[in-house]
Amino acid sequence: MTDFLTSMAGVSLGGGAVILLLVVLAKLTRGRYGARWRCWAWLLLALRLAVPLPLLPAGAETAPIQIQVPPDRVIYQPMRTPRPSAAQPSQPVQTAAPSAAPSSVPVSTPAPEVLPTEQTQPAPITVGGILLALWVTGGAAVLGWNLIAHFRFKRYLARWCRPVEDAGTIRLFNGLCDSLSLHRRPMLRLCPGLAVPMLAGLFRPVLLLPEETGGESLRYALLHELIHYRRRDIWLKTLVLWVNAVHWFNPLVWLMVRSVERDTELACDEGALKRLPQEEHAAYGRAILQAVAALRKEKA
Repeated sequence: MTDFLTSMAGVSLGGGAVILLLVVLAKLTRGRYGARWRCWAWLLLALRLAVPLPLLPAGAETAPIQIQVPPDRVIYQPMRTPRPSAAQPSQPVQTAAPSAAPSSVPVSTPAPEVLPTEQTQPAPITVGGILLALWVTGGAAVLGWNLIAHFRFKRYLARWCRPVEDAGTIRLFNGLCDSLSLHRRPMLRLCPGLAVPMLAGLFRPVLLLPEETGGESLRYALLHELIHYRRRDIWLKTLVLWVNAVHWFNPLVWLMVRSVERDTELACDEGALKRLPQEEHAAYGRAILQAVAALRKEKA
């Protein structure tokens, strides 16, 4: 137990250092390197943090400085409770001979063998056990919160979503999918109550559109979400949510979640601008700013 906690703490501490390094490098090299390269770095880091176990086999002495881990401290040791034995008293049992033979002497039968009294040893309460229980409780709370939100949203979609019937929207959607070389395409649905278009679903992705979306902003919104689908950003975000549940005690991992969210959006915008002519860049930027404002208004 202590070895596992020590290994997880080391992985989380090292991951936090890499997170700080990536955040600093993002600010220093934002104009030189695109956000998609940072997304690859986040993916590699998330894969490492997803399994907080050492990469080297046990007993491999490779580090130049070896830290002696103190033994687990016992906080409370319950008293031993004796378990009642099924043994009989050890006194010999006297039996009289039959009355037909008055001259016979009493015969003693051997007593049952006395079994030693067994004692149960309750598990002690240690610091490692308490820390492990806290880690499991916190991770289950973070993971449970995300799962509850997911299933609530899934139930909402099952009740209110409907297929898109507008021929112009379907034609525009298929044209953008062809331009992105998407052979497998997400389902297109209308969903009332949404402020901005969004992509949902891991195994059966759905592109959700608000009812009032239309005009040129619809083309930019579809392009933006289809690039998310092409890049498989939803898989990266799901992996980062799992990492957040495993390392919930590390504030730098929470910073990583926000950084991944920002960098995936920036990488998607970079990909969209590369596919649009120069004269449409300003219109695309205005459409994105309007979507951000609508999303903030919905959250307020």
